[in-house]
Amino acid sequence: MSNKLSIFAVAIALLALGVAVTRSGPSLETSAPRESAFNRVMRTRTLRCAYATWPPFFMMDPNTKQMTGANYEIMQAIGRTANLKIEWIEELGFGIFPDNLRLGKEDAWCTGIRSSAARAQRVELSNPIAYAPLYAYARDGDTRFDGKRDSINADSVTIAIVDGTTVEAVAKTTFPKAKLHTLPEMSDGAQIFDAVAAKKADIVFSEESGVAAYNNFNPTKRLRRVAGIPPLRTIAVMFPVAKGEWELRDLLNTAIGELQGDGTIDEILAKYETTQDTILHVAKPYRVP
Repeated sequence: MSNKLSIFAVAIALLALGVAVTRSGPSLETSAPRESAFNRVMRTRTLRCAYATWPPFFMMDPNTKQMTGANYEIMQAIGRTANLKIEWIEELGFGIFPDNLRLGKEDAWCTGIRSSAARAQRVELSNPIAYAPLYAYARDGDTRFDGKRDSINADSVTIAIVDGTTVEAVAKTTFPKAKLHTLPEMSDGAQIFDAVAAKKADIVFSEESGVAAYNNFNPTKRLRRVAGIPPLRTIAVMFPVAKGEWELRDLLNTAIGELQGDGTIDEILAKYETTQDTILHVAKPYRVP
């Protein structure tokens, strides 16, 4: 009889433990999910931006901290169109921002980026706001590569790149034999151009406007576009948000469409063009009869 009572007591204890686990289990499974960037933006009516220097799309005066640039103005226009406050949170490197977006530290990378398949695996990309032709640049007076695109693809040539950027991918895939002078993710445009001017590298890839801005401030260290070589790439410039944030991406796309439709983006881009081929505007998605 005592054995039966012992077995019965054990069974009751196991049953009680099962009930306790059943009751406590769901509380672990149903913990509140993290608020999406879109819902946070809608709740606060504020879009939090990370940024970096990228002339002519984003610049900051080192003394006054005043922000300017095509994408700065476009993002401010998006804020007005969507009735959102644009808050500029922190300056980041181009290779770092996807992790900040994923962690919810910012809602969007408002400098804009050159699009690539590699980047699309880490972030959601808006519709293009412009296209940027990527040219090869060398030191002023260095004509070794003029009209000789293939001559860049040699182990005697060093290309300056910033780690984790589209330029790095272009260098590795298009000129695999060339050496790379790699700068860290937080480097700005001036540093990569300085690498060529200081003969640490022979070639750098950039938009015309970025080099023009550098040359204006560094008249004794000027770079020149390599003659006779067409653009290495013509790349879409887009605004990224965190992977999976389709609602926020769609909100940006709708605002971008409005601003392209009323001519605002074309007017802003025109203010920052140094030559006709500096920034290529997005074609209208319709035909005027």
